[in-house]
Amino acid sequence: MAFIEIEHTIQSFVHEISFAIGILGVVIVIIGLIDSLGIYTRNRKDFAKIRYVMGKHIVLGLDFLVVKDILETVFLKGSDVETMDIVLLVVIVGIRMLLTSHTAKGIQEMREEMAIERLARKRLEGEIDDISEDEEELEAKLKEIEKREKDLILKEKKLEKKIKELEALVEDGD
Repeated sequence: MAFIEIEHTIQSFVHEISFAIGILGVVIVIIGLIDSLGIYTRNRKDFAKIRYVMGKHIVLGLDFLVVKDILETVFLKGSDVETMDIVLLVVIVGIRMLLTSHTAKGIQEMREEMAIERLARKRLEGEIDDISEDEEELEAKLKEIEKREKDLILKEKKLEKKIKELEALVEDGD
């Protein structure tokens, strides 16, 4: 009899903990939404920062929800866990991990984009004298992007010239 009471107490405790972890995950996402809206109201053009802040909160919130799902499946169902429960857990955790991975990758890209923008701003303002190693890497990326941009402009001009030549040939043929 005492073992059943202890098991019931542990399950109640784990249920409360998993519920609190789930609520915490949702609260983190809501905080991210509020924070992102605050940034949006201050500067409507800073979409990279808004997406970065919101993405960080979504990733953290999803991590909490994954822990909640694992606790509920493993500890609350105990020996009553069925194959479908495990399959469902794997699917849910897999989807959340994919979302987390995709969002984290986007966050990293946004972080680099924001760093490049800061570096470009520093360069324009003439504050480029003392830069760190990370900024040197970003400087190289910025130069590479500028080179690609110049190459694209040259290619565009060549294409425009060829189009004009072709238009002239078509007009002469009429």
